[in-house]
Amino acid sequence: MSQTPTEQAVLDAARELDGPEFTRSDLADKLDIDRGEFKDGFKANRKAGRIEKVRENDEGKGLFRVAS
Repeated sequence: MSQTPTEQAVLDAARELDGPEFTRSDLADKLDIDRGEFKDGFKANRKAGRIEKVRENDEGKGLFRVAS
């Protein structure tokens, strides 16, 4: 059973991704977990302004970036 990643683990993984924008699926792949398993850490980072939504891609999926 995998453990839910912390807010800091989610943020660190987002910083390590290639490219300036990423989807939640990209982040889940980086963390090697299902998307739902990092929901709390992702939401906390969004609320704190550390991760921000940039736009939606052609498929309607949100694209995010680490705030500077």
